[in-house]
Amino acid sequence: MNKYLLYRISSRINAKPRIAGFSKLDCLDNLLASFPGYRMICIADHCDEAVVALLSRKNFYRLEVTHLGQTPAFYHLVNLALNELDDADIVYFIEDDYLHVPQAGGILEEGLNVFDYVTLYDHPDKYGVFGKGRNPYVNDECLSEPTQVFKGREVLWRTTNSTTHSFACRVGTLREDRWVWLGKLKLRPKLQDFYDWIFLTQPGFNGGRLKFKLLLRQTVAHLARVAGFRKRTLGVPLPSASAHLEAKFLPDGFDLRHYQS
Repeated sequence: MNKYLLYRISSRINAKPRIAGFSKLDCLDNLLASFPGYRMICIADHCDEAVVALLSRKNFYRLEVTHLGQTPAFYHLVNLALNELDDADIVYFIEDDYLHVPQAGGILEEGLNVFDYVTLYDHPDKYGVFGKGRNPYVNDECLSEPTQVFKGREVLWRTTNSTTHSFACRVGTLREDRWVWLGKLKLRPKLQDFYDWIFLTQPGFNGGRLKFKLLLRQTVAHLARVAGFRKRTLGVPLPSASAHLEAKFLPDGFDLRHYQS
């Protein structure tokens, strides 16, 4: 079994506000330090020459310079894993604007002993106190989404219904679920992480503010399960072991001061 970081970085500017004081290369150095023993496959997509030059000096397992765009670059990494890696291998798909706690690698591996998929990012939209913009499976009270808890040796874990497109699994799981990761991607120009996850985790019809389009997707997910596709578990550690550096969505208790020089 081998362990891989399947990493995407781009020089294109995202309109979402990011936390000041951190660069994408700072996040990359933090990622490499937090996952010793992992092989880094880096997709430098639409990166300028200066960034490519800096990446070329890193000790990556593989560096590919591409001009694909966000969705095709993710699609490319999924295909790479399916075509080149073994079922037992661990893959962590990770974007260029996350910070991780030093022990993130060990936490991730503990989670994959219990859950089909693991996210290290405890997104605050899963809690009632988040207010407007919270996950639609969170109701109008101050409680979280419906969840189950597992006590690991490293951290406390809980199940969650969705996350971003930064997640970990074994390649065998990815291969069984290629109907989601490949089939749906071909039909749209933009990644829609929430809808991918509810097809897999199938949280059902309980919870908060379920609109018609969400009910429709859950009906399709239910029919897929009847047809033999497995319902998947997605685990997240408490407290969060990573932070997406979008100002509005920092996980509770993730102290950025530990990562500032």
